[in-house]
Amino acid sequence: MSAYEFDTQARTWQSNEHKDVSPSTAQQIIRYLRWAGTALIVISATGFMLQGHADLLPAYRYWLGLAFTLLLCLGGLICAYGLKETTGARIFFALGVGFLPVHVSQLSAMIYNFSQGDLALQLPYDWLQFSPLKPSLIAVDFAITAALLVLVSYTGFSMLARRQVKTLMIAMLLGNSLLLLPVRDGFWIPLIIVCLFIALRTCEQKLRQDTAMLLFEGFTARALVGLPLLIILGRSILYPVSLTLIVTLISMVAVIGVVDIKRYTHSALGIYIAQSIGSIAALIAWLIVADSVSGFGRLHYGLLLPLSLLLFILSAYVDYYAIAYRFLGSILALGLVAGALVDEQYLSPLLALATGIALSLAGLRYREKTPFFAGHLCFLSGILFYCRYAIDAYNHAPWLSSIGLGLVVLLAASYLEKRQQVILSKMDAYLNELRSWD
Repeated sequence: MSAYEFDTQARTWQSNEHKDVSPSTAQQIIRYLRWAGTALIVISATGFMLQGHADLLPAYRYWLGLAFTLLLCLGGLICAYGLKETTGARIFFALGVGFLPVHVSQLSAMIYNFSQGDLALQLPYDWLQFSPLKPSLIAVDFAITAALLVLVSYTGFSMLARRQVKTLMIAMLLGNSLLLLPVRDGFWIPLIIVCLFIALRTCEQKLRQDTAMLLFEGFTARALVGLPLLIILGRSILYPVSLTLIVTLISMVAVIGVVDIKRYTHSALGIYIAQSIGSIAALIAWLIVADSVSGFGRLHYGLLLPLSLLLFILSAYVDYYAIAYRFLGSILALGLVAGALVDEQYLSPLLALATGIALSLAGLRYREKTPFFAGHLCFLSGILFYCRYAIDAYNHAPWLSSIGLGLVVLLAASYLEKRQQVILSKMDAYLNELRSWD
């Protein structure tokens, strides 16, 4: 091979190598640049909103934040129409949509301060305080925020998930509407959080049925509609925390850890850890409620029995130790029913009958002996409690009661003689079925 041919072949190899490596390297560099730019924008904007400027009033900070959102939208328009590049446009508009709930939260603070006046709860943070503003200025801010909320959200969701724009817009408007409400007390805030949490879970279940929503763009759109809830949660922690809010937050952790975690991961270890945390959170929520009602030292049957029900509910969703949960729930329910009957608690016989039926059905449902027999014992305890009325009737009319009992015994003997084979075969099938249960 001549030197010329060798040099030509070497240049060909280098050219092919450049074609294979260069685009991949360039794409990685572009990806890193986008991540870095996004992180810088988010960190800088968040730092600007959180720090307290001595020479910058909160109302002015709202206008500067609004200008920043418009600047993000302008960057998206430049990418979309000037550079003809859709990925950058999606990033810019996604960031713009992400900052919209911040403006709504600030507008909510303005309205709250104006509506409550001197009764408004003032936080010890300068960057969260709003001085009294004129109603005309609040009205202008409201109109601008509402217009941007609709226009920017629609544009951003159209770029991220075109097929689910309607659902995403409804969820976004609902979340920001609840975020806008000028309430900060310990009753309405937990109620708003619960309503928004249920609505977002319903929306999430609907969106996940679309496979396109499982991609990165769809995940981004789903995360954006949850920002109002996160802001409400963060804001509520800054105010005096009520017992209702604590129970609400812990219950949300339980629902996410026990029920929702299986939608987002298939890792056995991840599911195990999340469900363990969720189960502990559910038990803590029950303990807080029980302690607030009667105190730990004076727990009565009406509060302990829901703990048994809670264990059965958890067993229906957890992937590990479900049988152990039902075992503990059954034993606890049996002990509570027995104690209530011994202490002659109010409605304890009806409680025993209802608990017995529920446990028996649970045993049939899960094919487990412990809840099945515990249910039978509870039901039998309720029946025996009512047998004292039969004893009282016998004491008042012993001869009449003996005649009635004799008739029942004779009829039972006749029935057994006629159906003994069928009864024996069903008993054998019943015992064989019980042997196969856990």
